[in-house]
Amino acid sequence: MQVLNAEMLRRAIAANSTWQQSRSSIIRFVEVVTLGVHPWAMVVFGLWLGVMGLVLLSRHPLPRWSFDGLGMWFCLRLLVEFLIINMLIFEPALVAPGVLLGQIVIDLPFFVLSWGWFFHRLDWVQTSQPGLRIQLNDANPSKGVSRFDYFHSAINTLLNKGKPTITGVSRSGRIAVLIFNGMLLAHYTVAFARILQLTKAAV
Repeated sequence: MQVLNAEMLRRAIAANSTWQQSRSSIIRFVEVVTLGVHPWAMVVFGLWLGVMGLVLLSRHPLPRWSFDGLGMWFCLRLLVEFLIINMLIFEPALVAPGVLLGQIVIDLPFFVLSWGWFFHRLDWVQTSQPGLRIQLNDANPSKGVSRFDYFHSAINTLLNKGKPTITGVSRSGRIAVLIFNGMLLAHYTVAFARILQLTKAAV
């Protein structure tokens, strides 16, 4: 998903000569991330997955930190993509609205997976039981809370247009849910702005 997003931006940069002429700090940041950092980051990510695959094939158990490393990588990539998508709204002439709308659509599954993992680790690490930091309103309390429930609640919040299915219990949980809802609202807002731009362009 992130490869597709980076490739879409790379083509948009190559197709628009204004990118090279602009001195905007936003444009420079997008170029550095898309053309400079992203290719090397994907090499490291591929090597990480390859090593994990070899360890699994050798039937050795993988340490917990190897999976947590992937989760932190997803969250970092999510933050960078979130910044790019929102910053480019201030440069509407440089990227076609359809390209950025496509990026948002591609980014949403990645958004759900990353936040599902983050909520799970926040609620399970160094706690006596789940539910002390995050409460899942759509989970069945009689069956307990499973890892999948965090991803399911994140998906439900996305599909229900921000209807609160995840509630923060502790201070850290409330802060995490606040950031999650803020990022989700920003995605909706940017998507609506891009749809308006496409509508105006078609008229």
